[in-house]
Amino acid sequence: MSMFLAPIHFMVYGKNQLQEQLIAEIAKRAAAEGWAEASALDAYCSREDRPLDAIIDVSNIHGWLSKSIADVEHRLAALVTELLFGHPERLAVLEELAYEVGREQAAPADAGAGELFQYLTTHLVDGMPCDGVNMMRDQTAETFRWDKTADVHSHYWTEVEGSPAVYQALRSRFVAGILSSTDYEVSTADGISFVLQKA
Repeated sequence: MSMFLAPIHFMVYGKNQLQEQLIAEIAKRAAAEGWAEASALDAYCSREDRPLDAIIDVSNIHGWLSKSIADVEHRLAALVTELLFGHPERLAVLEELAYEVGREQAAPADAGAGELFQYLTTHLVDGMPCDGVNMMRDQTAETFRWDKTADVHSHYWTEVEGSPAVYQALRSRFVAGILSSTDYEVSTADGISFVLQKA
């Protein structure tokens, strides 16, 4: 196991921290709406904001990051599932929150399709880089097509008796927020093959 940190490790941590931001915003909104007590919502939120090199176990970098991903994925699934239980109408509010958090990380307006795909991969939690979840199919000046080789999210939702479709809805809005400064959008017919192209 590597004993030193590389840029890719900081990228993974950054993606996790962005999802932590989404969790915090959801908890904040839920408390404001009176959906749950703030004290109960705190259990889903991490207060860890120290730099990666101050907290990671350098003797087990891969294992530490993998555990960190699993933790943030599980907490998002558990929080959203609890908030939506008996109240499916709340999903629309959470989708707009996801969009706003994504918009705060808006991609450069003049980026091309390939650049935008790379931008998305540095902002979306999709397992560890070695999992190779996103596999490019083809690219042109204005389009980028890829396939998802594995579903690394659904089991977190089914474990808490939630719906993976809810995660996909939130993720779709989060991506739309990231792309909001561009004229590109991501579409998929089956959740496996994706295309990034001008709207």
